[in-house]
This record gives sequence, C-alpha cells and structure tokens, in this order.
Amino acid sequence: MVGGREISRSAALVAAALLSGVRAELDSRLWYDQPAELWTDALPIGNGRLGAMIYGKPDSETLQINEETVWSGGPTDRLNQNASQAVTQVRELLANEQVEEAEKLADLGLVSTPQAQRYYQTLGNIEIYFDGGLDEYNNGSYERWLDLDNATAGVHFSINDTQVERELFASAPDDVIVHRLTAQGGGKLSFQMRVNRPQDNINTASDKSFNRGGNSVFMTGAAGSSNPIVFAAGLTVQTDGNLKAWGEFLVVDNATEAVAMFAATTTYREEDPVAAVESTLNSARQHSYEDLRQRHIDDYRAIYDTCSLKLGKEDNSTTDILPTNERINATQNGANDLDLITLEFNYGRYLLISSSRPGTLPANLQGIWNEDFESAWGSKFTININTEMNYWPAELTNLPSLHQALFDHIEKVRVNGEVVARDMYNASGWVVHHNTDIHGDAAPQDRYPPASYWTLTSAWLCTHILEHYFYSGNQTFLQEKLPTLTGAIQFYLDTLQPYQMNGTTYLVTNPSTSPENTYYTASNASGSMTVGPTCDFQILRELFTGYQHAVASLPSHPAINATFLAAMNTTMSRFPPPKLSTRYPGVLQEWLHDYPEAEPGHRHISHLYALYPGTQIPPPDAPGHNPTLWTAARKTLDYRLENGGAGTGWSRAWTINWAARLLDGAALADNVFEFFNRSAYPNLFDAHPPFQIDGNFGFAAGVAEGLLQSHFVRADGAREVWLLPALPEGWSEGRVDGLVARGGFVVGFEWSVGRVGRVSVDSRLGGRVVVKFDVGGVGGGRVDAGEGSDAFGEVEDGMMSLETEEGGMYEFDVMWD
Repeated sequence: MVGGREISRSAALVAAALLSGVRAELDSRLWYDQPAELWTDALPIGNGRLGAMIYGKPDSETLQINEETVWSGGPTDRLNQNASQAVTQVRELLANEQVEEAEKLADLGLVSTPQAQRYYQTLGNIEIYFDGGLDEYNNGSYERWLDLDNATAGVHFSINDTQVERELFASAPDDVIVHRLTAQGGGKLSFQMRVNRPQDNINTASDKSFNRGGNSVFMTGAAGSSNPIVFAAGLTVQTDGNLKAWGEFLVVDNATEAVAMFAATTTYREEDPVAAVESTLNSARQHSYEDLRQRHIDDYRAIYDTCSLKLGKEDNSTTDILPTNERINATQNGANDLDLITLEFNYGRYLLISSSRPGTLPANLQGIWNEDFESAWGSKFTININTEMNYWPAELTNLPSLHQALFDHIEKVRVNGEVVARDMYNASGWVVHHNTDIHGDAAPQDRYPPASYWTLTSAWLCTHILEHYFYSGNQTFLQEKLPTLTGAIQFYLDTLQPYQMNGTTYLVTNPSTSPENTYYTASNASGSMTVGPTCDFQILRELFTGYQHAVASLPSHPAINATFLAAMNTTMSRFPPPKLSTRYPGVLQEWLHDYPEAEPGHRHISHLYALYPGTQIPPPDAPGHNPTLWTAARKTLDYRLENGGAGTGWSRAWTINWAARLLDGAALADNVFEFFNRSAYPNLFDAHPPFQIDGNFGFAAGVAEGLLQSHFVRADGAREVWLLPALPEGWSEGRVDGLVARGGFVVGFEWSVGRVGRVSVDSRLGGRVVVKFDVGGVGGGRVDAGEGSDAFGEVEDGMMSLETEEGGMYEFDVMWD
C-alpha cells in the first residue's frame, strides 16, 4: 500500500486532477485533497429541509445531520405582562433624552419573560466505522468534492488496487439523504453504521434507538423539556454484501456496493414521526440508486440552471490545479482567480436552493446546517439584516420560488405579531422585533437595548413581498399579501409619536434604536435606545412608497382605500428628512440627533439602507438622483470602512452591494477580495465569525448587482435596466444569462474589454423597458437589432427603449466605434 507522505505535492495534485470527472468546471466544483478536520472544512448538502455536512474521512466517517424543525421546544407566550405600561414610560423618558433611565426600564418592562425564544439544534450524526485499514489509503489518490452543477458530493481514494468512492446527495423529490459506497478492484467494503445524537463525549441526547426488518435502524427523542418537539430519524441500506441489524447498528460485510438512505421528521409536521420516516424510507427503497440520483438532479437543475455566470476567458485561472482551500489562500496572496469569484457566486445560489424550498422553513442564520445544541445566536431568524440578506439573491439571480418559504413564515409571524401589537403597544396591525423562531415568535428577544426593542423588522420583511411583486408582476400574489402589508403599515400609523425638534413637530419611532449600534449621550454615557433613527424612516419610506406603487397596478380591493393611502401620505410628510452630520462632515447622520459615535467602525451601517437594499439613492443620470444624498452615501461608507467597518462576513457582503449601487467597480472588487481574505472558511462558508450563511447570499447578490441593476422607474412608469453598472477592471470579459430585472425581464449578455456585446431580453410580462448599455458614458455604442423588428427604439445616451410583448424574446448586438 502506497503511503501518501511519500508522494510529492505536485505529483499528488496531478494525480488528483486526472480522476474521472474531477474539476471539470473550476467555477462549479469545490474539491480538497484531504478529509475535513473541522466542521467549517466539511461540505454541505441539503434538500431545503434535511442537511448534512460531509467530512470524508476514509476509516471512520461522520455525517453531521440537520432537520430544519429540530428546535428547543414548542411555542411559548413570552410577552412581559407589564410591557404596555412600560412602553408608555419608556417613550416619555426617551422623548426627554433620559436614555439611561429608559434603557434600564426597558430591560425590566419590555424584556420578554423568558427573554429567549426557541433555538435551532443539531439532529445528530450518521456514523460509519469501516473495517480493513482504510486509514492506509494512497494520499495522492484522495479527493473530497462538491459538484454545484448536480448538487452531489463525494469522496474518492484508492487502497492498493481498490478504488473506493462515496457519493451523496439530499433529494427533495424523495425527501431522503442518499449515500452510495462502492469498491472497485480487489477489495470489498465492511462497515457498521448508525444514527447517533452525542451531546458530548459521554452523553447522548436521544431517547431510544432500535432496528426493524433487518435493514433499517431508527432513533427517536425530544428537543426541549416543556412542550417538546419530538423527532425521529431512520436509516436503511441496500447492498450486494451481507447485511444485518444489531441494536442501533446496520452491519455490512463484503460489499462492492451499498446504498444508504436517511430520513427524518418531527412532530412539528407529523403526528407520528416514526411512521412518517418509515414510510419515506420504504418509498425511497422502491427506486434504484440511478433513478433516485436522476430524480434529484432533474429537480435541482430545474432551479439552478436558470442563471449562469462566466467571468474572464475560459483559461483565465492560474490556480486550476489547486484544491479550493488553496485557491482561497492564493487569492489572499494576490492571485486573480476569477473562477473562484464565480464559484462563490454559484455556491450562494446552491446554498439557497439547498436550505429554502417552498413548504420549508426559511433559511435561518446558518441556513439549515448547525452542529451545535446551543448554537451562536440560537441559529434563529435574525431579522434586523441577516434573514433579509439570505433572500437578496432570490429574485435577481432567478430563484423566485425559494422566496416562498420566507413569505410563508411572515404569515406565521403576523399572527403572533398582531397579539404583540395589541398587548404591548396598544396598536392595531402587527409587529415583530429583531428575532423570530420556528413558531413565529414576535416578542422581544434578549435583554439587549441596542437590538431587542427595534420594531422596523416587520416593515423590512414586507419589502420582500413588494420586491417579489415588482419582479414577478403576480397580482394574485399581491392581493393575497395585502392584509399582511396593510397590517404592517397600520402598526406604524398607530404608533409613530409626535416629537418636536427645532420648531418642527415630526412623527418618529419611539422606542427605537439603530440596530446594534451605540452613541454617547450628553453625559458621555453609552446609549443605544433613541427616537427616530435614520434607518427607520428609510425603511418606512421604502415600504410606504413601494406599497403605493404596487397597489396602483391592482383593480379595486377591500384593503385599498383612499383614506388609508391619504394617511400614509400625511404620515410620510411628517417624517424627519435625511440629515448630514456636522460632527462628521458630509456623512449621513445615523441618529436624529448628531450624537458622537461610540464605535465608528461598527458592522451595521443601517443608515445606508436607502442605498441598498432600498432604492432611494439612485446614481447620477438615473431618475430621482439626488446629488447631495449620493455624495453623502459615499462618504458614509468610506468613513465606516476607514474606521474598521465590514469586519464580519455579512457586513463585507453588504459592502459589496453598496459598492455596486455606488457604481464603483474598483470598490466592489476590493471588497470581494476582502471577503476571501477575511471572511471565507475553507469550505467557502461565510465567517462572521463564527459561521453565518447570510454573507454567502449577500456575496451572490452583490456580484449580480454589479452586473445588472433595475431599481430605476421613469416618470412614465418604464423600467430602466442598467448593464455592467459596476464592472471591476479585472472582470473585463464575461457572460451572464438569466439575471432578472424588475418588471419581469430576464436578461443575458456578454461583454469584452468592459463593453456590452450581445444582449438578450426575455419579457415575462410585456411592457416597455429601457436598456442602458453604456453606464460609464464611453460613447460610440450602436445597436444592431437585425431586420424586420419594430420593437427597438432609438439609441440615445447609451440607452435603447424596447417595447416588449408578454413572452417575447429579443436580441441585439451593441457595436462600438
């Protein structure tokens, strides 16, 4: 048996490169030449509901498993019984700038009882113990991989003349995780396999394990003490070897092939989880491995193949022979690996498909992948940026069906939020604070004034409903969601408070905070709670104006009436205007008062919401451009970064999107580099640290935003679609297909030397669109649309108007002098 330590590094890499199908696409395959040691080295698979992390150890494999509804207990009523009384007093204290007293009272009377919501937990592990010295494999033959094109993962290595391969995938059509193990050559496989839930090195956190039928084992247990969520997990094997069940183990001997199938569920969805798991496994056993695999791939690719990206030439990478972790290191050392950027973009889309499907819960703080019983921040739905960021690429990168999981959960939150609005704020409508959980808990989370008592999350969530409508034009969807939208707006109409400042009486949020940030009060104490922070009115303007724009396209509906619309307009007219700081010249004020900042490099830059994901600060030459706000937005971002901002992965990803909206390709490229330099684990997971998945999704959205923007509406209602608005100099050649513009336009185009070439537009809804192909104002661009088409208008200032029909497809070439 050849010892891998005796093979040179270069020879090992070349040998790995010659494996069948290995790294066929540098931008769609993660691969490694050694097993994972840490969880953030392991590779994720998922079907939206079930997830697994693959370590790829030859002699003793562990697959860490998640089921999305394994949380720490059932629903609870946590609302503080004195909250309504406390809200009134906290408002008075904040209006009189008695911040310390207000925060002390809030932490007594607004804090929930108990203060924490339910939290997400690991389901456990699939453990496989192999016989026969598999630890003596040929290191030069080892590869662990994840193929984003097919959503399959695996491990390959050799021992003497035996080729050992394992392939895994998480099937949505059959609701199982499938794991095929094969040996080709002279050797065979013998191993023992079980489902386990180790809480530590000694204790387990399950109630019972048992076998049935000689080919299946099961594990059951409960998460939480009072009103727990009961789970069941099952594992079955089909093999050409010998198979026996002993206790909680399936034992396979002398096999050249074994196919293991895993299923799990809980009482969150099933009255009898064991029966449901057994039924799922029995159904899966009726299919061959090839059939299961093809059904999985067909289902996945129908979603994934809707968008593709290629940066640079086909042979642009100088790191094509390196494992993914070494490509990250090479990028940190200055390599211009454009395929790695595309790989991370594709990975973000893969992760969203794998963690959010119609009928599932939305992707949480870690998607669906969590190894802990007590995870960071509870791996909940943090909705003061993180959950929203999870869905930024959903519409733009052509994954709209995945947004549905978030919309469904918003409805669950709304039900609880109506109780919170009534009993805590004496208001109609609904509201939620900065976190929610599996049950849609809407009461405050934590005892943390910088975050816990912020109420703009319901507004922010509702902007996702509006964005989906602006992209899809689905009037039925909008009509169904009108009660949710109007309820959120009504809460703010009921609760905004009059506040006099410099002789003007505004309507302000109170109590509030600029998420998680702090300032210094007049007494030089640290404060966080306040009235009317800048981000609140940016979000409310986005919601109010978006609602008005959306309902203007609808026929009459009971939720739409002139009185309600007039109340919105009257309220908006009394919002405080954006202000520029005198303390920090040229920078947007984060708070209503020009407070000294306690942390100038804070990770949250919430007062740039209006730039992105909001649409209120368009660039020069765009409809509604405001030079003062545009310049201030730029200075605000620069100031934060100069003071150490964007230190977390998700904050860096948000900065990529801001750079795109500022039309700054150089800054976009710099922040993409910093993402790999500071915020990417070896498996390309986003590092907060620890792992949070939001940065992966924000990265994908930011790359796409640099290639296409469509948040511009002309006075006549036509959409402007800008191509290559923030193209980095190093991305001078490429092609993208399947990006979606608001108005239902699916756009593809290629570019060379930084200039747009061939363009295709697929119009889902019909209507007029204005395509801007010369954002940089180079000049000299001409359009060749071929013969016989009257859909194309005149070219002016690097823009062309296109009159489209529903279902129409249009192509044209941009020719440059």
